[in-house]
Amino acid sequence: LDRLYSLQNIFEGEPEPLYPSESITSPKLDGAAISILYNKGKLVKALTRGDGIEGIDITDKISLIAPNSIPIKDWMVQITGEVVVPKQPNARNVAAGALNLKDLEEFKSRNLTFIAYGMSPSLNETWSKDLDQVLYMGFRTVLESNWDQFPQDGEVNRVNNNKHFLDLGFTAHHPRGAYALKAEQMGVITELLDVIWQVGKSGVVSPVAILQPCIIGGASIRKATLHNISYIKELGLELGCLVEVIRAGEIIPRIVRRV
Repeated sequence: LDRLYSLQNIFEGEPEPLYPSESITSPKLDGAAISILYNKGKLVKALTRGDGIEGIDITDKISLIAPNSIPIKDWMVQITGEVVVPKQPNARNVAAGALNLKDLEEFKSRNLTFIAYGMSPSLNETWSKDLDQVLYMGFRTVLESNWDQFPQDGEVNRVNNNKHFLDLGFTAHHPRGAYALKAEQMGVITELLDVIWQVGKSGVVSPVAILQPCIIGGASIRKATLHNISYIKELGLELGCLVEVIRAGEIIPRIVRRV
């Protein structure tokens, strides 16, 4: 399967990349990224993002929330997208935790939705036409709706022409033909003292930052979510470093960058 890249984050007010052709905006859903592989029209493999190169096999679960077959029989097709749950505290971890469940009946009881945002290989000149085809295959797509019922973390701006997108290339971490535009939130700078691991109600084990206490919005903040090990590596965090902390959605403290 193709690698699942993360997106470059650009905050409102910062310079945005200039693209050689039209770009399209879509909601940046805040859930668990996965990829699904179809061979001769049949679902054969589904993986979590993991570190972008190697993920966890979740084929048995994804067969319950995504099409088991598609009307393309002549070659292999990879569909990428996000597994999300309706807006709630810590929604990203709730979605990721569901993908780690062993009990399929329990998995089916979770209110999960898969929303596609990519297809490989591209079968059309533009990304938007690719997603029209993905919609025809029976998937939900990011261009189909504004998806206000699901948690979001900004919006994605992507070059629409697939050749131009590929010509722009990739860094070690993200494509140059797309980025995530995020609202600037007033953060507080504090020190990362420690990282502990906790088991959530959904059963997923996730890292939690222990912070030098700071005040955000009148509340004393001592801990913040770190989502997963990939998020820690992406931000380049180390014990003792200074970090910027916000209250995502005015509820959950979150580290957004290393200072």
